[in-house]
Amino acid sequence: MPSGVCPAFYDTTPSDVSKIVNADVIISLGSSKMESWLDDLLSYNSDADFIECKDMGEWNYPLGARKYVEHLTDELSNLFPGKNETIHENSELYLATIDEKFLELKEQIESNGFLDKPVICIIWLKDLIKSLGLNVTYSFGPPQGLSVQDELDVINAALNNDVCAVVDNLQSGTDFGAHVASESGASHVIFTNFPGAIPGTDTYLEMITYNTNQLIDGIETYEYKQGDIAALESTISELELQRNTSIAVAVMLGILTSVLFVMYKKK
Repeated sequence: MPSGVCPAFYDTTPSDVSKIVNADVIISLGSSKMESWLDDLLSYNSDADFIECKDMGEWNYPLGARKYVEHLTDELSNLFPGKNETIHENSELYLATIDEKFLELKEQIESNGFLDKPVICIIWLKDLIKSLGLNVTYSFGPPQGLSVQDELDVINAALNNDVCAVVDNLQSGTDFGAHVASESGASHVIFTNFPGAIPGTDTYLEMITYNTNQLIDGIETYEYKQGDIAALESTISELELQRNTSIAVAVMLGILTSVLFVMYKKK
């Protein structure tokens, strides 16, 4: 498949038949919802070795990523016993790199003072954002499957929890998240769930780094706006105080003038 494309929205091309026919190994997510088009293509090559990563959950957070790497390591080792040692060495190195990267990203969140900041997000991203140390107060399903009541629940959750960011998944659509962010005053942050969808996200590690940086930028923007709002509210309060003081002084001067005028008339 092309980089950055969600399997659920993929339209096959004639060249996909050629790819399948010439494949020695075919790796699949094993989901009929995600890859409904795959069964027809598989009929062109019944001799290929088939590896399924079925029901393994999200891959965009540390534990999820490890599941996929470990599963593929076992499956490929069985298919290519002569390369068993190399496969396991590469797997261990990559797993260590993933752990190191996530530790680095969580430290970025912590160093910015964003641990436990409240956010809401699309459900695919919940485990990732929680693993980075943020507080996911609410998560919602794909926008195309939400009822009117579901949408209202999401908006109310954003308003009632004072969230600083609404986090969307690019491949699932972002219009609804943008609306929720607009209603609540939170930042609208867009992640990609597939490498290659955005420049600079060609690898898995680049993708999760990009996503984390987007989240940090979004929270910083929210807090900057909140600071501006607080400063504006303070200025408004000062102006209101000055206005009220001026009105009170004017009233007192008016009363004093009236009293003096009355006293003058009596003379």
